[in-house]
Amino acid sequence: MNQNSFIQIELLSDATFSRGEGTAGVVDVEVEHDERGLPFLGGKTIRGLLRDSWLSMHHCFPELAQTTGRVFGPAADCDESSMLRIGDAVLDEETRRWIEAAESRPSHSISPAAVLEALTDIRRQTSEERSTGAPAETTLRAVRVIVRGLTLRAPLHWLADPTPQDVRCLSLALLAARHAGLSRNRGRGHIRMTLDGDPEKTRNAAKGGSA
Repeated sequence: MNQNSFIQIELLSDATFSRGEGTAGVVDVEVEHDERGLPFLGGKTIRGLLRDSWLSMHHCFPELAQTTGRVFGPAADCDESSMLRIGDAVLDEETRRWIEAAESRPSHSISPAAVLEALTDIRRQTSEERSTGAPAETTLRAVRVIVRGLTLRAPLHWLADPTPQDVRCLSLALLAARHAGLSRNRGRGHIRMTLDGDPEKTRNAAKGGSA
């Protein structure tokens, strides 16, 4: 497989890749973003998502039983013993250069906060009183979401040449991963993941063909 390979993640709906904290006075749940205000999804999170997707269906592919450990590592693997490394999923390089230039120019520069606001929105939600159906008191929360239509790319690096079975295992997991982030069981975080942004290539690899 080409060492310049990557995983492409397309947001088919708004998504919340939470950073586990809020921004005081703005939102209770903040999304992962860098110092430029650009949203991203961490590589370890992606690997965990793909591993969970694979484990949900691995019994359907007994011929690939030996690949799980090589590609995704064993359960509770803190040493990253797998042969696959996945980087953070970020916006394309050209967009990042434009944003960096716009934030660094001496006059009329834009702020990281403005960049984040342009690529995200805020959703407000509350819990419901079961007895009355009315909104429960003190449960209103503001959650930031990354707007649908955004595409992120995560670089792939194999520590050794992958076998066709290794690539097939990864491709199957990519095709099976349909949701990510918070509230994914409520329709948020609908995603499409592919090898190198090529759905046909991914499907072919998942069938055992050449990637």
